Amino acid sequence: MLELPADIDLDALIIGLNRLHIKHKLVRDEEGIHLWLENPEDGDRVAELVRQIERVAAAEAQLDVVRAPVGVVARAYLSRLPVTITALVLCLLGTLVVRFYPDLAAWFTFQGFTRLEDNQILLEPLSETFKRNEWWRLLTPVFLHFGIFHIVFNGLWLWEFGRRVELLTGSGAYLLLLSGTAIGSNVGQYLWSGPSLFGGFSGVVYGLLGYIWVRNKRQPHPLLQLPGAIFPLMIGWLLICLFGVIDFFIAGGVANGAHVVGLFIGMLFGAISGQSRRPAN
Repeated sequence: MLELPADIDLDALIIGLNRLHIKHKLVRDEEGIHLWLENPEDGDRVAELVRQIERVAAAEAQLDVVRAPVGVVARAYLSRLPVTITALVLCLLGTLVVRFYPDLAAWFTFQGFTRLEDNQILLEPLSETFKRNEWWRLLTPVFLHFGIFHIVFNGLWLWEFGRRVELLTGSGAYLLLLSGTAIGSNVGQYLWSGPSLFGGFSGVVYGLLGYIWVRNKRQPHPLLQLPGAIFPLMIGWLLICLFGVIDFFIAGGVANGAHVVGLFIGMLFGAISGQSRRPAN
């Protein structure tokens, strides 16, 4: 067990540990931040990593730069959170497609559709869609958003939850989690409501919530320590939607199937990833 400085850059530390393939567990309590290592022989490498992080922090402090150039900040975020940022960009593009190019959106919905003269839509059978091998439709509905509130709500929660998970697990495992919850929530919504138009990242957001919830119960980690009110807020919103209250205020209703299925898939991922053996005392 190593004691870490209270002001250490945890993001940089976790990225470094993951890149060095060092199995670890971080614990924050009243006494400070403690790093547990599964292999004691990794102690020297970790100590050197901590020194490097401290040297970088000291150099940045000496520069006394009030504001870094936008390009530098963007590159730093992109290098640390490539999957989260890419998902945010795709969600924004999906919002623009729905708003300005609705006919193009038909290529990315779960089922293909055609627009009739009276501005109604005709959904084609799902079997016909997949006969053409359009398998991307299993994934792409999560990027389609139907208004400002929709994209802002999902984008903020994606940033709040997603960046924590990506920093903790690495971009590869995080991409697998996002893909699994996206496909699962889309299929779940179709089975829940039948043929319909639906979209949005909220099923994946609930998947991330479920992952953080269960993973942090099994293997507590500072990156997964969310403010206490978030879980009751998100679960309360889910229950309100399930009871149909929001359907009176939102045209088209809420994708409850995606929320519920995404939550349970995320919890399953969290349970599986939390099974790794903890370092011995």
